[in-house]
Amino acid sequence: MNIFRYIFVIIISITIGFFSFQFYENYTQSSDINLFLEEAYVISTFHTESAKDYGKLINFDELNRDEFETTFIEIIRNAQEANNILINTESEYTGSERELLEIATTSWLKGLETFQVSILNLVDEDYTQLVEESIAESITSLSVGDKAYSNFLDEIKIKSESENLFLPEFPDIEYTGIESNAYQFAEVIVDRALENKSGLFLRRDISVTGAEFVPESIAITEEGYRVLLDQPVSLQLVIANEGNVEETEILILILVTDEFGESIYEKRTKLNTIGSFESKSYYTDPIEIEKGIVHEWFILVEEIENEEDFEDNIYSIKAFIPPEE
Repeated sequence: MNIFRYIFVIIISITIGFFSFQFYENYTQSSDINLFLEEAYVISTFHTESAKDYGKLINFDELNRDEFETTFIEIIRNAQEANNILINTESEYTGSERELLEIATTSWLKGLETFQVSILNLVDEDYTQLVEESIAESITSLSVGDKAYSNFLDEIKIKSESENLFLPEFPDIEYTGIESNAYQFAEVIVDRALENKSGLFLRRDISVTGAEFVPESIAITEEGYRVLLDQPVSLQLVIANEGNVEETEILILILVTDEFGESIYEKRTKLNTIGSFESKSYYTDPIEIEKGIVHEWFILVEEIENEEDFEDNIYSIKAFIPPEE
């Protein structure tokens, strides 16, 4: 009797263990796929906005270079973040849906990075067949991503229906909306970009657009000399970025000499940043000058790489304090 009871206990224990294992395995699989679906939804939100922004950019309507570059940097940053989510996922789900989403995210990222470099090469350099081929390659990668994502949506919907899963509302995403003729689509983009080249073409130009004494001068002589009050004086400079990209580390040389050519003040300084088509003021240090002697403030903004016009980087103004009578 005791033997039968012992055997019965063993059978019950094995049965409970088996069903416990099955429950744990099912629970783990369910957790993995739910985590995957959550991450997939976050990925889709990144690319939904990026695809919209990309669609606006490739129309090239009223775009300047700075806006184009800033927007595209954000698009690629989002694509990289989406790709990193899959790379660093804690979900161990390995279904075909995951594979399709991986193809989509990596293809989109590759296509966007290639497109950014290619389109700027197109407007900055002379047109070459190689550049157009590179743009076509980017379109192909984006189209592969579109197709893989579309297949992902189909398969995840089927899986949710067969396994009664809660499915987030995944958006449709299309960067190109084409499945073939990448070269034909690339030709359209090349034509659009070249038609709007003036807005995208890299222009770099820093200039000194004006200067005023502080305190203000009280008069101007026939020679154009400013007449100053008898007190320390500084100069307010207006530095303008007339190019279409943000400039950083703008170096400025300030030199003040008297009418005998002697230097009485010299300083090198810099402005950290000036946005495209923006201006910034810079105030020189207040200095004392000798009465009755004409002094010249000489301003030089150092030339930046590929600057269009260097002549407007130089500015000078003369002033004096009247002598005592």
